[in-house]
Amino acid sequence: MALIKQASIQAVLDACDMLEVVAPYTTLKKSGSNFMGRCPFHGEKTPSFSVDPAQKLYYCFGCGEGGNVFSFIEKKEGFDFADAVKMLADKYGVRLQYEESSPELEEKRQRQERLLAVLDQTASYYSRCLQESAAAAAARRYLADRGFGEEVIKEFRLGFSPPGGQSLIKAASGKEYTAAELSRAGLAIERNGRAYDRFRNRLMFPFTDHRGRVLGFGARVLDDSKPKYLNSPDSGLYHKTNLAFGLGNARAAITREDRAYIVEGYTDVLALNQAGIVNAVASMGTALTEQQLREISRFTRNIFLAFDADAAGQAAMLRALELAKKLGLSVRVVQMPQGKDPADLMLDDGGPGAFKELAAAAPTLLEYQVQVALSASGIDTSEGRIKAFSALKQILAGAANSIERDEQLRIIADRLRLSPENVAYLMVSAPLNDNSGDGGTRRRVLSHEEIAERSFLSLCLENPGEARRYLQLMTDAHFTTESHRAAFNWVRERLEEKNDGSGIDHARMPLDSKAREVLPELMIRSRTESSSPEALPEFYFRLCEAELSRRISAIKARVAGGSENGSELKELYRLEARRRDILQLIQAGTYETV
Repeated sequence: MALIKQASIQAVLDACDMLEVVAPYTTLKKSGSNFMGRCPFHGEKTPSFSVDPAQKLYYCFGCGEGGNVFSFIEKKEGFDFADAVKMLADKYGVRLQYEESSPELEEKRQRQERLLAVLDQTASYYSRCLQESAAAAAARRYLADRGFGEEVIKEFRLGFSPPGGQSLIKAASGKEYTAAELSRAGLAIERNGRAYDRFRNRLMFPFTDHRGRVLGFGARVLDDSKPKYLNSPDSGLYHKTNLAFGLGNARAAITREDRAYIVEGYTDVLALNQAGIVNAVASMGTALTEQQLREISRFTRNIFLAFDADAAGQAAMLRALELAKKLGLSVRVVQMPQGKDPADLMLDDGGPGAFKELAAAAPTLLEYQVQVALSASGIDTSEGRIKAFSALKQILAGAANSIERDEQLRIIADRLRLSPENVAYLMVSAPLNDNSGDGGTRRRVLSHEEIAERSFLSLCLENPGEARRYLQLMTDAHFTTESHRAAFNWVRERLEEKNDGSGIDHARMPLDSKAREVLPELMIRSRTESSSPEALPEFYFRLCEAELSRRISAIKARVAGGSENGSELKELYRLEARRRDILQLIQAGTYETV
């Protein structure tokens, strides 16, 4: 695909309001020149998430996540860089320009944009038909009988496909879309050289991706025709196994509440949404796939499965649990009353309150698996207890933490009337798979050298005039990670460009460099933390001492391996002498000599 021009990227960056972009995900309060709030990337009680609205940067002092407005959208929305730029360009009305590309690539990009446009306009056409067409009376009655109001119908863009075989084709031709384009979008089929509407006389459910773009449709008949449901065929845009119904609508609420309810049917999502439970998505049927879970896990790692209580629903639940476990998601099971699905529950007296109570009492993955194993094995007999014991041994091996495992062990021992020896055997056979419990956001522990390197670079941004004399004497060998070396080179280059002592233009942070991993932290620290005059030279000498130590260790390793020569030994003595001098300077706290 063609690359977005750098000037367009900068125009989007200039147009963005960082506080407005972050606002849907956390509440921010002013703190000095920055704003602070609870981190939207990990659970916390004390705000440690800092946003610099002027430079459009963010950094969490708790989990270490940081970046600019583009990386924020990338991480929160699951976008790549180009999609993040496009989303913000649409939001702030910036027209993007692209680098010149091959005619083939440009044609492919335009063809895809045409397909997305025709799918979106088709959803609007079906929606108008549902509202206005006399032929849609049965569809409107069906929705009314299910209790769905106008607001939720519009929210999910429900529609109706007219019964005529060429209604959509004729409407699309008026918009200058061809039958071939409708066919590529999965909206038309060809028979005997003539095109016909694929969907006719059906209630239409648009399928969108997490960005809300229409990629396909699900269509339900309103009589006894077969098949009851008809979906768009797989295409270059649409793959049923990749999409979760309603994710585009639920995305913001899922992120805000840090949980997603996964149900089986479209109408379950509609009913929950109408009742105010807007963080619900459907698995497009009972077969929840790994890719669907991956899509949902972009926005939360806390999954609540609310499948039907019938045999098919429970079988699907167990398959989903295994997939979620494979992906390391935190899973709870909302146990629906027998014969009820979430849509039915919304029509009962309890309504959303009853569903929320079930969700509050939802067992964890381990609890649910233990319950199923105990209930399925006929534990009133010795044979059933033996069978349950074998199954539970495997289940406990997947326990996430010792507290939950020990609690389930007590329940198992009581239900199976186990001896202390058998309980001990279960404990030994169940190695722990301890997780951090923070949804995978555990921060990597930095080494002492990495801490010193980040502190030094932050101080350089805080004191650009003084920093130049030190940076001129250094190379990227003074830094131990790729991201730190990239940040060092970026800081040094910017200071060389701007040698009037006024500092760095932070808005020019690199968009595609490893330096992006650490620069937001460095920039925000440089603006929020005060330092003593001795801090910068002290960290400079500490980095020099560390770099000398690494070189000394490398020479000693070669000497120990028998590859020494006279010049290397001389270099070793010189480096050790220099290292001793630097250590004396650090201990004395005198940094006049560089």
